[in-house]
Amino acid sequence: MRRAGLAAVLSATAAVLIPQGAPAKQTEPAPAVAAAPAPTVSGVTVTGEKPDPLVDKTTEFVRRRLPTSQNEQYARFHDPVCVKVLGLPAEFDAFVAKRILEIAREVGASVDTSGGCQPNVDVIFSAQPQAQLSDIAKRRDVLFGFYFRAQAKKIATFSRPIQSWYLTRSVGTEGADMLELYDPAPCQTSSTGPPCDLKAPAVKGRAGSRLGNDMSSELVHSLIIADSGKVSGEPIGAVADYIAVLALSRWRGLETCSGLPTILNLMADGCGAEDRPEAATGGDLALLKGLYKVDPREAGTMQRSAIASYLRKAHQGDGSSH
Repeated sequence: MRRAGLAAVLSATAAVLIPQGAPAKQTEPAPAVAAAPAPTVSGVTVTGEKPDPLVDKTTEFVRRRLPTSQNEQYARFHDPVCVKVLGLPAEFDAFVAKRILEIAREVGASVDTSGGCQPNVDVIFSAQPQAQLSDIAKRRDVLFGFYFRAQAKKIATFSRPIQSWYLTRSVGTEGADMLELYDPAPCQTSSTGPPCDLKAPAVKGRAGSRLGNDMSSELVHSLIIADSGKVSGEPIGAVADYIAVLALSRWRGLETCSGLPTILNLMADGCGAEDRPEAATGGDLALLKGLYKVDPREAGTMQRSAIASYLRKAHQGDGSSH
């Protein structure tokens, strides 16, 4: 059944987001506004990327920062975005959730604001992020999506102020869908069976076209964990926008400062104060709009070109193009 079993995959998510017996006070940081942490550590200086002047910087940004799915396409939410935020005082949880939905609407993603929707974006602020992540790894590693065996330890290690994990699925020509997981066997959601039905047939596409194989990639779930001790000194609005942009697309390479203005520099190493916006930039919104507007069944190379075009126009409009 087409997308029918998403609840079977996510129904137990909320139960594993906060480890059993964890003191409530550990997940309530003070969201104070303070100066941003220095981009250097004593004795160590981190530098950002050096763009190649012969390469279009917007295309290179998309190539470097947005990973493709197993179909070599760019995944985005097809199901309405439903958000749950835990770990801050209630009013700040609500603020972050609201901001994610606001940005989702602005970039063209469908949203679900009903009180009973099943969250497909889970955000956790924790004073013990590694313990939180280890608990999820033991009980709900399906939320980590696809990874190779050699990456297992890294996937379950918390090393940044904010980290994200994504579950995606491939959708075939006839509408059948398959979760992209560590287990390479065909895996389809089911409303009555287990979250991963290994007896499900593989999804099928069409061959013979350079424009694509008539398959698409969809984002099923975004899991975001924030170290409350490391982000508590940042403006809550900046953190909310960072998480919103992080939640609506798969990302990689966020450890280093980007050559383009983006809210994703907020937590990157090697960024000066002038490189760290406190809100989602026009480029961030343009990239996400491009992602949600491109033909989902086009080849990944064509999708990348279209997304980069949206980003390029945004930077030309604000005078930051090269």
